[in-house]
Amino acid sequence: MKRILFTIAAAALALLPCGCSPADFLDALPFRTAPAEALPSVQRLEEQYSGYGFRALQTEAEKQLYAKLDTALQSTEPKAFSTLPFDDAARISDVLEFYKDDHPDVFWIEETEPYLYSNTADGLELELRCKLSGSELSSAKEELEAAVQAAVADAPQGSDYEKEKYAHDYLMAHCVYYDEAVELHKSEQVRANEQNAYGALVEGEAVCEGYARAFQLLCQRMGVNCWVIQGQAEGFEENAELTNHIWNCVELDGAWYQVDVTWDDTEDEDVACERYLYFNLTTAEMTKDHTISPLYSEYSGDTVWYNGFVPQCDSTEYCYLQRNSVTIDSLDDSALPEYLAKTAARNEKNCVLLVGESLDFNDTFDQIVQSFAYDWITQANEENGYSPVLTEECTVTGLEMRRVIVLVLDYE
Repeated sequence: MKRILFTIAAAALALLPCGCSPADFLDALPFRTAPAEALPSVQRLEEQYSGYGFRALQTEAEKQLYAKLDTALQSTEPKAFSTLPFDDAARISDVLEFYKDDHPDVFWIEETEPYLYSNTADGLELELRCKLSGSELSSAKEELEAAVQAAVADAPQGSDYEKEKYAHDYLMAHCVYYDEAVELHKSEQVRANEQNAYGALVEGEAVCEGYARAFQLLCQRMGVNCWVIQGQAEGFEENAELTNHIWNCVELDGAWYQVDVTWDDTEDEDVACERYLYFNLTTAEMTKDHTISPLYSEYSGDTVWYNGFVPQCDSTEYCYLQRNSVTIDSLDDSALPEYLAKTAARNEKNCVLLVGESLDFNDTFDQIVQSFAYDWITQANEENGYSPVLTEECTVTGLEMRRVIVLVLDYE
């Protein structure tokens, strides 16, 4: 199972050069501050912005800053602007991150040093730093839009579950995990666009943040409510400590589910269900190896990243493993060889079994390997009239954490 490193740009607060006053620093900025203007009311902002990130903000000043960021980022040219009445530099990165969470199509912000700021007599002066501007930015935006349109052109017109699965599978087919970028991230460097939707959908290479934002963008474009979850997960190296990570949650028929496309993007084609082990899990299942960061309403200043919104995910109705397997409550159940026979009749690669809570997983796995798998294969061949024929080369694999046992089928 691929272990993923996720490195968002740290809250890179650029320090003034030694001997430079704030006034000197502002004079050195390539773009001057626009004249002061009347700030919109919070009521007006709440009518304009409805994302979970915006709704997570705690103060009027944070919401005003969010609106300022929106105005600046929708321009093709970066510029410095006053954040008045905002004066809490420690929270600039939080507001910017929530803006990105609400706008997965925004990809042109610098990653390692996204802004410069200076203290003034009246508050903070802020300059966003962008990778692209002018005609280059306009062209890149058009490229991303074209990639999104191409991605959703063949999307199913059915249920939200079908659309979500389409986005999940599309990303796994068109994006690869960017191992080279991971090596750079160890030294807190970002190579290019691996942490945004442009990298995943246009360049076809991403790390977890790029996967998550691209998945969110595709789901939203198809009308599926999707959000991102910040947290930590096991490292990309064996026995590594928890590292920063980002994944998604989706709303289907009024219930929420967690999904980690990055961890599903494995190269193991023999065990197909491994590409859906993190598809629509409950909170309890996901947090077996993922840790969710605190909500912003619990801000303490001790955590690097916060979540604007984390729904409780309890339903298993749309869990892929639940929908594409049979539960074992007794190894003597005659339904098991019948299920294997039906699976083989469709020439499928895998027969997926979920071990019920009443059974010990390891004991059940051992019994299947030692005798039951052979018996089931024999009965399945008889049931199908030996067409097709399952061979004794079928293998058994399992994942205790998900209580999944998979018969990898081999045919004559």
